[in-house]
Amino acid sequence: MKVTGKKFSILGAAKSGLAASEALIKQGASVFISDIQPEPALLGILQKAGLGASVEFEAGGHTEKVLDADYIVVSPGVRSDLPLLKKAEEKNIPYFSEIELAYRLTSGKRIAITGSNGKTTTTTLIARLCETNFPSVFLGGNIGIPVANFIGKTTPDSAQIIEISSFQLETIRDFKPDVAVITNFYENHLDRYATYQEYIDAKKNIYKNMTADDWLVLNGNQPIMLEIAQEAHCRIAWFGKPLLNSSPSLTTQDSHFIYTDSQNKQTKLFPVSAVKLLGEHNIENVMCALLAAILAGTDPERTEEPVTTFGGVEHRLEWVHEKDGRIFINDSKGTNCKASETALKACNQPIILLAGGRDKGTRLSDWVQTVRNRAKKVILFGEAANRFRAALEGQIPLKTVKNLEQAIKTAYDESEKGDTILLSPACSSYDEFSNFEERGDFFKKTVKAL
Repeated sequence: MKVTGKKFSILGAAKSGLAASEALIKQGASVFISDIQPEPALLGILQKAGLGASVEFEAGGHTEKVLDADYIVVSPGVRSDLPLLKKAEEKNIPYFSEIELAYRLTSGKRIAITGSNGKTTTTTLIARLCETNFPSVFLGGNIGIPVANFIGKTTPDSAQIIEISSFQLETIRDFKPDVAVITNFYENHLDRYATYQEYIDAKKNIYKNMTADDWLVLNGNQPIMLEIAQEAHCRIAWFGKPLLNSSPSLTTQDSHFIYTDSQNKQTKLFPVSAVKLLGEHNIENVMCALLAAILAGTDPERTEEPVTTFGGVEHRLEWVHEKDGRIFINDSKGTNCKASETALKACNQPIILLAGGRDKGTRLSDWVQTVRNRAKKVILFGEAANRFRAALEGQIPLKTVKNLEQAIKTAYDESEKGDTILLSPACSSYDEFSNFEERGDFFKKTVKAL
């Protein structure tokens, strides 16, 4: 892709948009940034990023100025059904995600991970495993590190480990990983998608350009994955339970992880009990990561140390603090009901659950059942509090407060020695915080100040 001398419009000035802008300027392109924030706020963001004097910009919304470009890069927070993008199509102006931009301007083996839950843990673990085999490993994507940061740094011997959200997958064009992973499917983001099927269809874009030389790693514990295996035009591998014969797989047997290759040769790896990560769901994550890394070229005999020394990632069932016999756990990444259920099942009881934030509109019935079985009390906060309260009323002791800070203090005041106070919100953070990381950091800071 020729960049030098080309005009790019960037829709959205969050992390990925800023990283794309910086990379394009270094490659000799001219950049125009369009964002919905007021001008003073946007100008501050651009100056902090060192872009204030390097780009033209507009604030307060997206206008047709965006169309004065050779290409448009769309940030994941910008909906792909934006009318302005329809006009871009009519004018034959290509638009795509920052993931797509980086794909066109970098090299190396690409492992891409999507799914509803477990993405970040799996992505991080794959990167650790690939470090045993590749001279340079680049970790990024929806994990909080823009893939545009890789531009100008990769080589053909590099490995790129990329977490990709459904939002990012909406606007890929030619992007094609060598190994793609779908961790699982659960209802999510129904505040953005009209139906659950729409959400799944966005996720399916991860393999739309893959060919017979590529690998797609699927969760054999979910029957929906069989439909995907039959639809994809690439090689299939399974973790958990193989749903098709003659496919590589990663399973557990006799309390060990077992890798089976395409010729049905089995390799016993290491004991399941050696995994430090909390919860049964993390055994699935480990199987998934092992299989993807092995298919990318990692030696199965060199997988034990990276896995068994891995303690997890920030904001996922993260032990924060103990005070007066109470344990505080940060699961701010639990942004949907299934993730919150998983956290509740992984933590020691009795549990006081902190839940709420911006409602994603998903069904609550299974989550309510798990809350009833696992928690002794729920403190609700944020925009979703009223709907969640209506679903839980009369089934478990409840309290509703305005924000997370009040939720933390209320939970502590009403807890007893031996309780686990768990933040696993089942909601996004955008009513009070800019992202789940900021919410988790606030939780940790507030807890330690009690």
